[in-house]
Amino acid sequence: MGKARALLLAGLCTIGFIMSADAETLEFDGQVEAVHQADVYSRVEGIVAEVLVSQGDFVDAGTVLARLQQDVPRLKVAVSEARLERANALSEQAHGRLARIQRLTTSGTASDVALTEAKTDLVLAEAAQRAESAELSLARTALDDTVIRAPIAGFVEDPRVRVGALLEFSSGDPPIFQIVNLDPVRIVYEVPYEIRLRQMKETGAATADEFLQSVRLQVMTTDGELLARGLTPTATAVWVEPDTGTIRVWATLENSAGVLRPGMRVRVLSEVIRSGSATQ
Repeated sequence: MGKARALLLAGLCTIGFIMSADAETLEFDGQVEAVHQADVYSRVEGIVAEVLVSQGDFVDAGTVLARLQQDVPRLKVAVSEARLERANALSEQAHGRLARIQRLTTSGTASDVALTEAKTDLVLAEAAQRAESAELSLARTALDDTVIRAPIAGFVEDPRVRVGALLEFSSGDPPIFQIVNLDPVRIVYEVPYEIRLRQMKETGAATADEFLQSVRLQVMTTDGELLARGLTPTATAVWVEPDTGTIRVWATLENSAGVLRPGMRVRVLSEVIRSGSATQ
């Protein structure tokens, strides 16, 4: 057994695995899935200037994956900054004019019409100021989005971007990167729901969560090598697959050594001990 697998087993085999005459054991085909993975898209349209990672690289959350050309977004920020400066000046001017009209109105040298117009001008100037401030925020956000970062820590999988490519924002397209975290992972298998109902009745469990506490799992490779034992399922799906009559069950495993990989097929031995002594 390799060092990495030995480390994995040392971390996983911390829960005692109980076998007894009061237990029923069933075996299921299972599969490894990633608990944490993320699809990465571009939030703005632009030409790719550089790609900084490759397939299989491990990245921390926030790591820069790629950059788009920034000349046009920078110009838009500059334009928005100039427009906001103008709006600020007009707002300040409107404030000053209103203050003067109010003083003149008090002294009787300005009409109520002039005062109303000055108030209206101020309202319009302040609205324009808020609009230009929002436009500047949008422009700065678009500039920031030309730097594409990893949303989570994990391994870079299936990069679909190259220098010079035109990226468009579209959630319907394949992601430009996938980030997959290998620790922890999830072991998923399917149990016929009729068996699940029978076993819940036999154990006296009132809820699915209560029933899962009586379940212990062994996980093995398809050729029988033990990977983990004594595991308790984490949760089940809320629906039954209509075509198969099965319900998905999964258990979460620590996988710091990275031995288990998403898509890997495994065998799951599920045991339910009855009479206070729990399979699935």
